[in-house]
Amino acid sequence: MKRSFKRKKGPVQSKKITYDGIKFASGLERYMYMALKKAKIKAKYEGQTFELIESFDFPFECYERCANGKGVYKNRGNRKILNMKFV
Repeated sequence: MKRSFKRKKGPVQSKKITYDGIKFASGLERYMYMALKKAKIKAKYEGQTFELIESFDFPFECYERCANGKGVYKNRGNRKILNMKFV
């Protein structure tokens, strides 16, 4: 007898939760905040954000080999590079 199973259908849609006047992105984040508070460890939730690299345009052509096993080269240049942030 063959068992059927469900496949994952897409990204998780987490519920936004408010606790102690802080808006958390998920219940897991709120749970971890409560655990730190119970252990009397001071923590900030999304306190300060640092921009490591600003976004920029990469105007050159850059060919890289695809990892699909076929050995095809693809142009990965001529596009905008997004900024990199540290939270």
